[in-house]
Amino acid sequence: MTASKPVLTFRAKAALSLLSLALSLAALEGAARVLRRSAFPYLNLFEADARYGVRLHPRDQTRLRSRLGRVTDITTNDLGFRGKSWPPPVSQSVSGILLLGDSQMFGYGVNEEDATAAKIEQRLGMPVLNASVPSWGPSESVLALSDLAPKYRPRFVLFVANAANDWFEWAVPNTRRTTARDGWASGDLALRSGLSFPGREWLLSRSHLVFAARELWEHRAARSIGTGEGSLPAETATQLVHDRERLRKTSAPHRSPVTSSLLQAREICRTLGCTVVAVALPLDLQVDPREWRKYGSSPIDLSSTESLLEDFIADADEEGIPAINLLAPLREASPGAFLPDDYHLSPKGHGAVAASISGQLRQLSRFAEVVR
Repeated sequence: MTASKPVLTFRAKAALSLLSLALSLAALEGAARVLRRSAFPYLNLFEADARYGVRLHPRDQTRLRSRLGRVTDITTNDLGFRGKSWPPPVSQSVSGILLLGDSQMFGYGVNEEDATAAKIEQRLGMPVLNASVPSWGPSESVLALSDLAPKYRPRFVLFVANAANDWFEWAVPNTRRTTARDGWASGDLALRSGLSFPGREWLLSRSHLVFAARELWEHRAARSIGTGEGSLPAETATQLVHDRERLRKTSAPHRSPVTSSLLQAREICRTLGCTVVAVALPLDLQVDPREWRKYGSSPIDLSSTESLLEDFIADADEEGIPAINLLAPLREASPGAFLPDDYHLSPKGHGAVAASISGQLRQLSRFAEVVR
């Protein structure tokens, strides 16, 4: 007499099918992570913010992979800024440096120890609070200064104007340019709405399998997600040439449109005892024509756009604000001042920037000691 085979119920069959599917997806997710070295081509730590447009998730981490496969680690502190935790707020003493900027000063594409903030700290032995966030512009720099300076009382404030973005963004707050959904920054403000379900953000921002499927479906994920930065450098360079005279004419009573934000920063510092330092950061294509090769674009003459940087520096000088034009230091550091597959600064470029800024801060410190 043969024993009868056990008959699985419908529920048991469904459970086994779901378990098999879950194991298969987990295996595929693991394989995708290994293949991509657990890194994404875009920063996936953004969250929408009513005042700043976007901020970064606090106490979080991720990995970035460049177009050529270079991987960098990104860690945020409890305030949502890159790097280690900041010292406790102070009430009276004035010390340290507050760095304001966007993805360039954030150190996009390089390790934290290779970015400008860390290199200045190494050179001067002063703490540098890096309040730079990708997609932020001059308006957000002023806003961050007003929020942070009364609490942390920096001695110096580095106001970095980036030619890649800030000459176009000075009059448009980030709330009108950038939002975030599922960790990604986007210029599509409609992304603020969407179907929510448990685990959505992890699935759409942290799953390498899902990201690979999106890339396959869209052919290029940058159509819907990205760093939150502006247009391609070649397009920006062309626009700088085209809009140069318009930007200068609309800047009255100043030479540069970015100066109005710089002066707002100075007014905040006047009541707090900090010194604002204006820093003009050029586009990679302004620094070295050889940078055009990585974009596959035909070079155009950008010498006329150097006046935009010069105008910003001249305004600062006229207002008695210490100023640094980084065009010459970065040319001295070229080739290799920028990443080979990106417009962001390389470790070598960050080193040149840090050396130039540190030299200026040393001079200001010596002057302050003499006056005292």
